Amino acid sequence: MKQKTKKQLSKTLNDFYERPVAKVSLELFLTLGTVIFFAVFAIRPTLLTMSDLIKEIEDKKKLDQQLSQKVAALSTAQSEYLKVESRLPVLDQAIPSKPALIKTLKIIEKLASEQSLAISSLMVNEVPPEKESDNLTAANLERKNLLIKLVVTGDYLSIRDFVESLRLTQRTFIVDTILFNVDDNRGQKQLKANISLEAPFFTTPGVGQQTDVDQQLKK
Repeated sequence: MKQKTKKQLSKTLNDFYERPVAKVSLELFLTLGTVIFFAVFAIRPTLLTMSDLIKEIEDKKKLDQQLSQKVAALSTAQSEYLKVESRLPVLDQAIPSKPALIKTLKIIEKLASEQSLAISSLMVNEVPPEKESDNLTAANLERKNLLIKLVVTGDYLSIRDFVESLRLTQRTFIVDTILFNVDDNRGQKQLKANISLEAPFFTTPGVGQQTDVDQQLKK
């Protein structure tokens, strides 16, 4: 009985697979399997590559926008620079890129002479190197001050005008303190002023050596 049932089942399956519908179903199954295979092993890497390319294109678009903004900013900066280019020498005279100690002291001496003042004492806190700083940029820029102390003798108005001329000269001077005192010289009273000044300049960090120098100018 079992053998008869097996034979009938085998005959039924053979008859089914011999039919055109069964052959078409099998071919369709194989076709779908082939498509799925290529989709997994062939199309997927291509899709991943396309995705990476799209992302790269988007990143380059953002970078191009940033570069365009920087170019526009540089163009604006250049136009602003051209507006003030002619005034840059004045800025260098006001706050030079080197100490210019001798020139600074000569300016003080000249202004005092114009007011008929006698400089009896002049002292600076350092004698920095006069070499102009190399590669001076905003990134490594450092402002330093020459500290200058001097004693002048004369009348009050002349001393006042001298201090005012220091403030108005192109070379920047910062007047810190003025101390007045009266000396009795052989029965004649003389007004003296102890003046502390700062003369700023730009340099790179580490330039300059602190030393005390006392220069007596006798007139």
